Amino acid sequence: MRNLLVVFMVLLAGLTFGQRTVSDTLQGNETVTFTAMQDASQIQVLCTQLGGTSDGTLLLKASVDGVTYTTLAETSNAINFYPNDTLTITNGASWLIDVKGKLFNYYEVVGAGTASDTTLVTIKWSKE
Repeated sequence: MRNLLVVFMVLLAGLTFGQRTVSDTLQGNETVTFTAMQDASQIQVLCTQLGGTSDGTLLLKASVDGVTYTTLAETSNAINFYPNDTLTITNGASWLIDVKGKLFNYYEVVGAGTASDTTLVTIKWSKE
């Protein structure tokens, strides 16, 4: 019975970790690396204004080794950004990224703010 419980817990953990979520704030004129995602295939970002007027930009960067990251641009049939490869931060701004196949091992979202505001950035991603 105990072994059955352990197997059930492992299966449940595998199902619940299919999608990951991280949230952090971007405050004023700062640059924030929000998360390091490993083997991401779909990424969704939502910006929520907490104070002031949300502004700035978000970029997606990728790395093979998890140390040196390079900014990505849209590449037909390999990676697609909706609406485009740089998100302008506004209240309610939403960004979708679709990665075809395993291009890189690691991805990160980097935000750059510009004024005296606070924006909550929520990132959800799933693996292939």
